[in-house]
Amino acid sequence: MNNLENKQISKSKWPLILDLVALIAIAVVGYFIYTQSQTIIVLKNEMSSSTQILKQKIAILEAGLATSTLTSDQLSQQLANQQNQSNAFQNTISDIAGTIGTLKKLSETDKELLQKYSKIYFLSDNYVPMSLTTIDGKYLFDKTKSFQFHTNALLFLTRMLDQANNSGISIKIVSAYRSFGTQSTLKNDYLVTYGSGANQFSADQGYSEHQLGTAVDLADEKSKSPLEISFDSTSAYTWLSQNAYKFGFILSYSKDNTYYEYEPWHWRFVGVGLATRLAINKINFSDLDQRTINTYLVSIFDEQ
Repeated sequence: MNNLENKQISKSKWPLILDLVALIAIAVVGYFIYTQSQTIIVLKNEMSSSTQILKQKIAILEAGLATSTLTSDQLSQQLANQQNQSNAFQNTISDIAGTIGTLKKLSETDKELLQKYSKIYFLSDNYVPMSLTTIDGKYLFDKTKSFQFHTNALLFLTRMLDQANNSGISIKIVSAYRSFGTQSTLKNDYLVTYGSGANQFSADQGYSEHQLGTAVDLADEKSKSPLEISFDSTSAYTWLSQNAYKFGFILSYSKDNTYYEYEPWHWRFVGVGLATRLAINKINFSDLDQRTINTYLVSIFDEQ
């Protein structure tokens, strides 16, 4: 075989070689694509699995959060309930303490101070106010005399007289506390002078408000003769009528009272609360029933 023939044979093999190379290339590329697709599938599966696991974890966390929120809300509600119970308990304790304080205060307050005397209730001949204090002479109509007044009510009295004085009205005290014996002597003197007519303007011993130590007879300082009906035409009386209740004082024997003759000079301390109620409603002390009056006893010395 010559060289020419060898060359022809060699040329005839090239297509086969090329086809073989192509097949090998296609196989390699196919294998690469196959392996890559398998990798992608594996990754997708892993991703899907991871996503499911993540979703499960998220669901577990959400469930835990919901449980925690519920627990937190329950704890908050329980705390609020405990606080409400605590507040209610504290309020109960405060109410009890207030009640005890009120009862204690009431037990220490003279129960006679708001009784309706004057022909209705009787004061024992042994009765003396819990505490009496001598009135400063500057408040007296007759400075040569000496009078006492209930210690706890004296401040209200002097404030009233000071306020009147600041308003240009000079009101003085003609009489204040009188003991059972003093009232008896006074009544006997009146009976000698006025006969049975004295019963209309002077209380028997034991029935006089003066024995309580919370009643005073007042007069205009300019008056030449105190304890006269004409006192009600003075600026002093007008001022008292408009302002005395602010200091806890009331007119005991008004013109329409059924106890004694009208006494515009006779004023009694009953506490700011009760005096204000009487003034606002324009009624007399005697118009209220005793049970209603007694409700003011615990606060009789309160300044309101």
